[in-house]
Amino acid sequence: MTLDKAQIWRDRIDSINLQPNEKAKFYYLSARIYQLNNQADRAYDFFLKSKSLYTDLDSLALVADINLKLAQMISALKQSDLKYQPFLDAYLDYAKTQNNPKYFSKAYMTAGSILIDTLPNETLRYYKLALKENAKTEDELFKSKVHHNLAVLHSEHLEGPDSAFFYFDCAYKTFSELGQSDYMAYVHIGRASLLRRLNRYDEAVREYQIADTIPLKNFRRNAKSLLHGYMSDAYAEGEDYENAYKFLQSHMQRKDSIDQAEQNIRISEIQTKYEVEKKENENLKLKQNRNWLIAGLAVAVLLIGLSYLGYSNQKKRKLLIQKENQVQTERLDALLKEQELMSLDAMVAGQEKERQRIANDLHDNLGSILATIKLHFQNLKIKKDRLKEQEDKLIQKTDELIEEAYQKVRSIAHAKNVGLRAKEGLLPAIKNFASKVSLANKLVIEVEDHGMEERLENSLEITLFRIIQELITNVVKHSKATESTIHITHHDQNINIMVEDNGVGFDTDDISEEDGMGIYSIQKRVENLDGSLTIDSIVDKGTSVIIDIPLI
Repeated sequence: MTLDKAQIWRDRIDSINLQPNEKAKFYYLSARIYQLNNQADRAYDFFLKSKSLYTDLDSLALVADINLKLAQMISALKQSDLKYQPFLDAYLDYAKTQNNPKYFSKAYMTAGSILIDTLPNETLRYYKLALKENAKTEDELFKSKVHHNLAVLHSEHLEGPDSAFFYFDCAYKTFSELGQSDYMAYVHIGRASLLRRLNRYDEAVREYQIADTIPLKNFRRNAKSLLHGYMSDAYAEGEDYENAYKFLQSHMQRKDSIDQAEQNIRISEIQTKYEVEKKENENLKLKQNRNWLIAGLAVAVLLIGLSYLGYSNQKKRKLLIQKENQVQTERLDALLKEQELMSLDAMVAGQEKERQRIANDLHDNLGSILATIKLHFQNLKIKKDRLKEQEDKLIQKTDELIEEAYQKVRSIAHAKNVGLRAKEGLLPAIKNFASKVSLANKLVIEVEDHGMEERLENSLEITLFRIIQELITNVVKHSKATESTIHITHHDQNINIMVEDNGVGFDTDDISEEDGMGIYSIQKRVENLDGSLTIDSIVDKGTSVIIDIPLI
């Protein structure tokens, strides 16, 4: 449905007799019609009415949607005295309660668009965060909108024409597949603007011409006027002055048509002012020249004062906008950090439960079965005088194998169940673990510590313990080492961990996400702690893994 038809249907509705939920929707749709028709003042009024009713109806998701649209609309009005920050803050608060990637992706893209003129690098970061969150929703249209915004960012602010063309192509492909004609036109206009910056005027004109053939659904009130103005500039830059003048005329005619209502009001105001001034001038002719001089001086002083106030207000407004942008950046960073910490806590808790379950299964189920079998064979050994010598040897060998299997299961159960009890702390747990692994394997493990007298935060100790446990497991399973050393040092505000062995080593270039050594998993844990991981391995010489983690 076109905007014109939508407005006709809206005008037919008797809004007075609508129920509150119907009236709220009526106000919302009216606001959208005015917004898409470039009537921001009317849209703002109806959005507020709709938000008030939805708030009373406790429709929080719709209230959040309106807050986001108000933030987007107000931030686009560069000279507006209205502040977008309260609306964006309210939307972020709701997104945090829902923990929904759809809400986060919209918030990140809006924040990036707001900061694009003042902090383009921050805008790039937020657009990438928006893509990351949107990947969890599979919303292809939203993904293409972010690609389009990235193209504009690289074209106009980061001076990256190759990246701009790449993102324009990505966006256009999806817009075309989804039949989004308005966005297809925007891509052609964006490409044309970039080609003009590269002094490729003929190509720019062709892009504008394609955009001019696409029928627009939204923002038609001034879109064609702006487009023809761009085309006039492009023709003039390419020294085609005939077409430049032609499209300049079209631009001015459309602009005049758009502004006709506003011009009528201004003309009326000017006419009234003229009549008043005419009478005042007739009266002023009767006064002395001295009064003219005084009046002129007073006007000059007034203008100087107004100019100074205007300059002062503009400066204060600029500082306030910069401060708001900084606060917004800090809020989104804190929100992102909180998400990462929640994910890490959940991962650690899940691993602890799984390790406990495996240990219990080994000890309670398989361990008890082997113990029972062992008792049966011991009973048979008591009665060995009834058996032949060959059978006696067979039973003896079987008994030894069962004993070996039982001890091995018991060892694995104890090793897997080595945890980090709150009363023990990280260092005792590591030493206990090293001792148990040394007893169960042909491997001597030493633990050397420095500055570990004080306890760390409990969740951090659990994560560090599991990292060391995984590294030692790799040594046991893959290195064929006979000696290994665990170094753990607490110095200033950093924790350093180094695990060395004298094993066979490996080629570090072969490490991948699918490898069986768990290096990728360890690396992700270290990254979640803002740390770094270095692997130094020489074939037939051994391996050293060094981890540095800041305590901030």
